[in-house]
Amino acid sequence: MRSLYLLFIVIVVTADGISQTIPYQYGWPRQASSDWGLYANSPTIEDIDKDGYPDISVTKSFATPELFVWKRNGAYVGGFPIIIPPGSLQNSGSIEITAAGDVDGDTYPELVFGDENGQLFVVKGNGQMVTGTPIMLGGTKETTTPALVDLDGDSILEIILTSYERESPNNNGQLHVFKWTGTGFSDFNNFPVSFTYGSDAAPVVGDLNDDGIMEIVYVESGRQSDSTMAKLQAIDATGKPVTGFPIDIAYTSIGSTPALYDLDKDGKLEVLIRIKPVSTNINGIYAYNHEGQLLPNFPFPIESGHPFAGPAIADMDGDGEVEIAFGSVLAVDSGKVFAWKLSGELLPNFPAKVWATWVDGAVALADVDGDTLPDAIAPTNDGLIYAFNYKGQLCNGFPLAAEDIYVVKGFESSPSAGDVDKDGDVEIFAGSLNKRVYGWDTPGIISNNIWSTFKGNAQRTGGQIRGYHPSGIDKGEISVKSFNVLENYPNPFNPVTKIRYRVDEPGIVQLKIYDPIGNEIVTLVDEMRDSGEYEIPFYTENNSSGVYIAQLIHGKKVYTTKMILIK
Repeated sequence: MRSLYLLFIVIVVTADGISQTIPYQYGWPRQASSDWGLYANSPTIEDIDKDGYPDISVTKSFATPELFVWKRNGAYVGGFPIIIPPGSLQNSGSIEITAAGDVDGDTYPELVFGDENGQLFVVKGNGQMVTGTPIMLGGTKETTTPALVDLDGDSILEIILTSYERESPNNNGQLHVFKWTGTGFSDFNNFPVSFTYGSDAAPVVGDLNDDGIMEIVYVESGRQSDSTMAKLQAIDATGKPVTGFPIDIAYTSIGSTPALYDLDKDGKLEVLIRIKPVSTNINGIYAYNHEGQLLPNFPFPIESGHPFAGPAIADMDGDGEVEIAFGSVLAVDSGKVFAWKLSGELLPNFPAKVWATWVDGAVALADVDGDTLPDAIAPTNDGLIYAFNYKGQLCNGFPLAAEDIYVVKGFESSPSAGDVDKDGDVEIFAGSLNKRVYGWDTPGIISNNIWSTFKGNAQRTGGQIRGYHPSGIDKGEISVKSFNVLENYPNPFNPVTKIRYRVDEPGIVQLKIYDPIGNEIVTLVDEMRDSGEYEIPFYTENNSSGVYIAQLIHGKKVYTTKMILIK
């Protein structure tokens, strides 16, 4: 909806007296409940109906549990919403965040999520349950947000999640991996893996040591009364612990979800998590390498954070090094957004206060002010969503506010960002306790430099380097090392920018440029390229200002990036 945004400014004055200059996405907000509000949710942005545009899905777990899926304009995707089969308990507001990916080999993404009654649901894009689902994990078991990753190389994603008894002491923890058999789902070899106590901490999956084999990282919770030590565990696809793991944490329950990222650019993933280990007695963000060793400069101290949130990671200031963002919880109006450089130094004016007790979910990182750099997007229990740039300044048009139409209106929601209408800018979606799901059309520029949602992406893998392709961007078969395979600098530019791209294996490469309305204007490359990194200039003396698209095609792989010409 960028064209509408350029023609006029929508001003919304909320009951709190806050003026919003960022318009709603066309067709939004949407009602998502007739009884209870939306608790512990994070919208999933993925093209579920395969019409070429990402859709938005949300679950509601209270009272009558439902799964909603909307198109970009707020219309329901055919077959939705659906009533989720109930169990023995439906009133706790459990975490039932969907993951999206092809788990049955039909080339179409499914929505996968568990509930508080030991049920694991797999729903197709027409609202129908996949054969053999729901999968029963135990009628009194709570589940965590799944990760969807191909563990065995057959191009079909496995389902990875943990479960545990929902009543205290939350025992009978299990790490599950389910594989499609052609007629249903079965346990992956050597799974489930059992451990003593579970928690809200969701598993994450990635190739920690760059050997081409995925590892699973998860939390085994602890308990003071029987001296059970909580552990940060990493195992391979056979269930064998990775060298250097597990890492002892504390004799307490640990709900924080890890994140995976190659911080030091050695090709191997680090594990980041907010914890307070007995070894240091420092509550903070910790980063461990693939052998379980704490990285220099860590931990980054922080006050208490959201129970199940994980760190968000992206290059916020454009210096080529990523920053780490996280939201804190501090009564009564002192919740903050933290953003650190890898040295442990806080970015200017951080931590940034949100004037509420809770940053009530995981922080997302995406550009919302149009400077191409990711901003820290933070939900609060007061019904406001804040966004801060890399200077710690509140972004124009923020905070965004939920309407005062119900007894509560907080955003107990990890916001999600993406380009659902393919106009080149960033839309933000979040669910509120006031029973509505909101969508805003920001002037931010979509790019691959983004931490778009809880656990980083729609597959909920926990990272953005391997096993992930960003929703809302056309793609073919995306390489497991595709992050930043195509970029340009400077950006924004005038009149020339240099386009850098990487070729992982020899083959024919095409590099095309499209203008702001989608017309192809030039082919810069169309020839054989050996493996390696390349750079080519793009001159724009006769072109008008706007967002241009660079598209790299290499075999079945397609990559895009947005380039901003400002004259």
